[in-house]
Parts: sequence; structure tokens; C-alpha cells
Amino acid sequence: GVPVNSRVSSKIQQLLNTLKRPKRPPLKEFFVDDFEELLEVQQPDPNQPKPEGNQVNVLKGEPLGVVTNWPPSLLAALQRWGTTQPKAPCLTALDTTGKAIYTLTYG
Repeated sequence: GVPVNSRVSSKIQQLLNTLKRPKRPPLKEFFVDDFEELLEVQQPDPNQPKPEGNQVNVLKGEPLGVVTNWPPSLLAALQRWGTTQPKAPCLTALDTTGKAIYTLTYG
């Protein structure tokens, strides 16, 4: 017979083993069927604090008067305000205690 180089043979065997393995893991490993859990109604925690005070409803106020020098859109109004009052605060972020931590200006 023909002499067999064991080094080439092991590389070919390794390649064959690699090709035999699935390229992707089965879908079951990625999919968790928690549909039944989603359908279950969550019971509220009895230790959770209950809401206090009266329920607040939105009231419809009087219509605004028509002003001729108003910008045609919100974006145009922000642009105008940003150019006339660039240092005015337009957004403030609060921490959990209500203290202002970041303030964004129009400019």
C-alpha cells in the first residue's frame, strides 16, 4: 500500500469532525418558553405602599388667544427662543431626592 502520513491524516480527521458538528446550536438553547408565565396574573405585593390622595384629572382650559407674532411650529418657537435666550434653562434632570443634577440650556 501507499504510506499514510499520520500528520495529514489527523488534520483531515479534524476537518471532518469540524464539518460534522452543527454550525449553529439548536434553537431550543436560545428559546425560553415563558408564554404561560406571561399569561399568569401577577398578584400585587401586600407590602407595596398604597396610593394616597385624590385622583388628578386633566382639565380643559380656555382656548389661547390668537397672537400674530407666534412662530408657526414648536420647532420654530424653540429656535427663536434659543437665539434670543440661549442661557435660559430648557430641561432640568432631578435625582431621586428632587435635587437638580443637570440643567440643559437652549444655547
